[in-house]
Amino acid sequence: MKPLSFEDSRRLFTSRVFGSENKCPSNFEEVSNEILKKCGGLPLAIITIASLLASRRERSKNDWENIRNSLGSQFAINPTLKGMRNILNLSYMNLPLHLRTCFLYLGMYPEDYEIMRDDLVRKWIAEGFVSNSHGTNLEDVGISYFNELVNRSLIQPARDRIGQVCYRVHDMMLDLILSKCAEDNFNSLAYSSEDMTRLHGCTYKIRRLSLVSQVDRITKKTISWRASDSISQVRSLVWFGDCKSIPRLSQLKYIRVLSFECPNSFGDSHLDLTAISQLFQLRYLKVSEHYYPKLPTEIRGLVHLDTLDVARGSIPSDIEHLPRLSNLAVGWYGEIGLPERIGIMESLRTLHGFELQRSSLEALQGLGNLTNLRSLKLFNLDDDECNLLEKGGEV
Repeated sequence: MKPLSFEDSRRLFTSRVFGSENKCPSNFEEVSNEILKKCGGLPLAIITIASLLASRRERSKNDWENIRNSLGSQFAINPTLKGMRNILNLSYMNLPLHLRTCFLYLGMYPEDYEIMRDDLVRKWIAEGFVSNSHGTNLEDVGISYFNELVNRSLIQPARDRIGQVCYRVHDMMLDLILSKCAEDNFNSLAYSSEDMTRLHGCTYKIRRLSLVSQVDRITKKTISWRASDSISQVRSLVWFGDCKSIPRLSQLKYIRVLSFECPNSFGDSHLDLTAISQLFQLRYLKVSEHYYPKLPTEIRGLVHLDTLDVARGSIPSDIEHLPRLSNLAVGWYGEIGLPERIGIMESLRTLHGFELQRSSLEALQGLGNLTNLRSLKLFNLDDDECNLLEKGGEV
């Protein structure tokens, strides 16, 4: 990308740091000009440093001078990838510790992946990255973490192909994340059978694993799965792509996040997930619309489950006995009615995808008990059902 002129660099910098003021105070002009010179006119460098400065609670000239000194002098003369990484690393090192962990979790996603805020926040919660402060709901706290990363320009807002708001991570930022993840053994990615062989043979325990494709990029053959000691203690396991085979889930005793995501249509895969009833630490389960999952008939033993998001197939008959379930979503493919005893699921904050015409009167009336509900999306709601809900004060 062609470097910006100094004036354009200044405008970008001041608008990011000072917002509506859009003007640098006179006592900060000299140091801000020196910072801009060290950014070499590169937009990503300018935005990263400006967002770092804007995140400070108090504006301190001494703080700005420390940032200037941290940048070095060579980048403006000869911008390099290494120099750019140093700038990004500076932003990372200035993150509070709780945000660093959340930031590194972005390394679970492939390059250019369209990240949905609520999905990411719920995975953070499932992993235990979000702490409850003064009785505040965990999801609200997680969203505040997410917004802080956006404000620091570590995550970039975007639009998906149907115009919905999503988020992406810049390629260079993702490179930094993956290098940090490798240093800390935070997560592992597998793109090929060779990657899987390496992971199976490693001597350390894998905490988080992303399988970016089930088809080897080189051989075009299905990547084979087999459980091993290195994977047995994984806490997050995420698939991106087709699933021809999956490991024996019953061996993943410590798993908290299990997600089958498909950014593009690879065809339909059938998944036997009946063994999840034995995963007593499971907190988050998502299966996108490109998979046909078979769930167990009963899952009441999953007392920690917070999110169940299944686009196809039926849901277990004892779903109402999950005490911590906050987010329940099904897809319109399944044409599923509301659980009969939905009214006792008082922890629910999100309820999506159920079909009203397949729901009983008792289930509809039970919605009135869901006082924590924040998002309700139901299908095929006719006038009589609207009137019923309005009388009950649920809509």
